[in-house]
Amino acid sequence: MRGTAKVFVIMGLTMMALLLLFHLPILKVGDTQLRKVDVLADLDPDGGTHYDSVPDAPEAPKGPWKDVWPKGVEPILDYGSDSTCGMDRFYAALAQGKKLGRPVRIAYLSDSFVEGDIMLVDLRHLLQKHFGNGGLGWLRCRTNFDEGTYAANLSSSGFEVHHVMKRKALSMAHYILPQGYAEVMGNATCSVSSLTGDFATTWKHATVWGFTNSSATVSGAGKTVNWSASNAVQTAQFDAPSMNAFTTSISGNAKVFGMSLENDNGIVLDNFGVRGSSGFNLADMAEGLSVDFAKKRPYDMVVIHFGLNAISRTSTDKTCMWYTDAIKKCVERIKKLYPQSAVLIVSASDMAARNPSTGKVETIPAVEALVGYQRKMAADMQVGFVSIYNVMGGRNSVVKMAEQGIGERDYTHIKRQGGKVVAEKFVKSFIAGFDNYKRKKAAGY
Repeated sequence: MRGTAKVFVIMGLTMMALLLLFHLPILKVGDTQLRKVDVLADLDPDGGTHYDSVPDAPEAPKGPWKDVWPKGVEPILDYGSDSTCGMDRFYAALAQGKKLGRPVRIAYLSDSFVEGDIMLVDLRHLLQKHFGNGGLGWLRCRTNFDEGTYAANLSSSGFEVHHVMKRKALSMAHYILPQGYAEVMGNATCSVSSLTGDFATTWKHATVWGFTNSSATVSGAGKTVNWSASNAVQTAQFDAPSMNAFTTSISGNAKVFGMSLENDNGIVLDNFGVRGSSGFNLADMAEGLSVDFAKKRPYDMVVIHFGLNAISRTSTDKTCMWYTDAIKKCVERIKKLYPQSAVLIVSASDMAARNPSTGKVETIPAVEALVGYQRKMAADMQVGFVSIYNVMGGRNSVVKMAEQGIGERDYTHIKRQGGKVVAEKFVKSFIAGFDNYKRKKAAGY
């Protein structure tokens, strides 16, 4: 074969290889997601986006009972039952009220959309106005990224933080629902105080949650609790009739998962968000300690809200399909660890980028496709689903929020004021869902 022919053969084989690579799923190296191989992307006016197989997920669960949703309220679609972690588990806990013997608890697993308690501080406040003040709920003794929190005044020292986005430094045997831990460096302290104004609150029970395979002492409110070596999650609880501040000191060899600040009833919402997370790591939670944590701190609903870190302007329907298939493993893990909880899938939020064809900043095509795949996933997994994309206002809602000054100019995140707007709409979905549950039970279903 002559030299020129060899060149054309090599070029042809290379092109075929690149075209075949397009059909591979999105790969990750460590915590970094690699871009999809698409050698023809520059020839596509839509930037390589193709959505030709978005699933036709059911708009409403089948059954004899039909929920009624007020106009303008985004429905929470319940594809489940008591045996599959459907939404009735959560509504039943709300209906029990004080008879439950503890606050109704929500665990909210997400990414930077809720960083620093954006949206959730308002959602927690609004839920507590309807169902009672269960307290501040869960706080990390030191935030994963030092981003602060809108929920309370928090300060700490003497901790080294390990979280799931830096897995090399994380002990996976201690990876449970809080998504990381703060390791005590000899002696450490953590102080929390309630905000003033609308978010001022009090609590009766302050509990420090941790682990030691050696020994540690935990002090607070004039009391000291000794931890000895154990294979279980350990707690140190401090009680008072009404606290609006709490300081704990910890010494020894300990990993501190966080602390819970609660009352005897009402409702609490625990923020377990981690910046940069796609949610995949949930499938790797350590079963031993996770089971123990679930028994000691049961949740009535676990929210799984991801998507920001899964797609980009050039993502395809295959990206969305691959992503939701991977997240199913995480949902299965949560259902196994929390079989008595409701599981709610919250869709991806609105994201926008500049369209090279029009020059306008607009919702990226992958968002609506991913929302459809996530709804289909919820139906397949027989759990609850709600579209936060619709709650925000749908297409280009994040662009409008940025223009109004309540959204960030990255057209992905929202500001504190934007979170309040979203929470005010979101809470209506929970209230209407509970009203449907009460009508259903009254009708004998």
